Amino acid sequence: MTSKPLRILYRLLFPGGFILLASAVALNALEFGKLNDSFWRNYPYLIFGAGLVLSALFKCSRLFFAILIVGLCDRALTLITPALASAGIHRTVFDAIALLLPLNLIALSFMHDRGIISPRGRRRVGFVAAQIAMVAFVALTQPAQALAAGFMQGAIVPRNYSEWSHISQPALLVFIVAGVVMLIYLADRRRPVESALFWALVAAFIALNAGAANHLTSAYFATGGLILSVAVLETSYTMAYRDELTQLPSRRALNQELAKIGDDYAIAMIDVDHFKSFNDTYGHETGDQVLQMIASRLADVSGGGKPFRYGGEEFAVVFPGKSVDDAYPCLETLRMRIEATPFKVRGNDRRTDGNRKKKKNKGRNARGQVQVTVSIGASSCDGEKRPPDQVLRDADKALYKAKGSGRNCTAVSV
Repeated sequence: MTSKPLRILYRLLFPGGFILLASAVALNALEFGKLNDSFWRNYPYLIFGAGLVLSALFKCSRLFFAILIVGLCDRALTLITPALASAGIHRTVFDAIALLLPLNLIALSFMHDRGIISPRGRRRVGFVAAQIAMVAFVALTQPAQALAAGFMQGAIVPRNYSEWSHISQPALLVFIVAGVVMLIYLADRRRPVESALFWALVAAFIALNAGAANHLTSAYFATGGLILSVAVLETSYTMAYRDELTQLPSRRALNQELAKIGDDYAIAMIDVDHFKSFNDTYGHETGDQVLQMIASRLADVSGGGKPFRYGGEEFAVVFPGKSVDDAYPCLETLRMRIEATPFKVRGNDRRTDGNRKKKKNKGRNARGQVQVTVSIGASSCDGEKRPPDQVLRDADKALYKAKGSGRNCTAVSV
């Protein structure tokens, strides 16, 4: 398996998939009868309470509402539906929760963090409260209950296809569609919040598929809350150590990498050729797309190189345990791959001056494509015990040497 499929698999499974797997193994290995019953009664409150506090402190509003929704569903199934069993309406409440939960999670995956007590946050609270009121109305009103039961128990496909699940077919369809959409998004680009929402959806599906409100069901709901809570910490780390635009590790992460590196390593500095002119001609939005394209090529750099966003249009690549001679072929391959990558200018690709006169788009061919190239400078520390900042400065000097040699080339310090 190549490195790219491995990276896709890793970003799909980590950390939510591993947390869910570990929880499933632990829960299957435990004998519930031999455990303290009070622990399982209090465990969900501990997980959901800690998650709500963390997400509020770190201002992760989407995760706050996701934890709130999953927690409310768990408590409703655990505390309310058993009391409704004698009245025969517990199934209607169960089906309503199974339908609304995936709809809420997929909606949150396409929203943005807009605060918890902000106007948008208050509207989200109102929306959650409206759903609770709607479920209560359906459960307590006979005509609405009959209508909801008829809809939820309707067959979309022959029932023998869904006999394996306790979830109604409409809710099962929503779960499947939500899961597929979220999975496709994650395969393209992983983000901590969206990854956590997907695995919380899977945990909720496992919990609901059990079909009964018990300690095991509640434990799986709490696992979904744990995944969402861990995502709060992961999001905070990502904001500090990962560049938002390119999704590469940031300059702070580079400094951390250099602080622990050994005595044998190479550093390359990479700069986009004529980037200011490109921005002036095509606009900053197109410039951002260029940086994202280059970042995607840097993510596939060979030779064990670790790419970083240094700042502006500059990037850095660190090759632990490599000399500059070892890194040079990898850098040349990278440079040629970037040069060979077609880049098509999209949207409003022209900038205007103060007189609203359009500038000429230099370098653009008839198909709307422009050529993007980079200059690279590299240096290494081969057991010389030079400080990393000195090697970084030498790589920067080599970069200016590459620019002075006509750009679109790789130069090394001597």
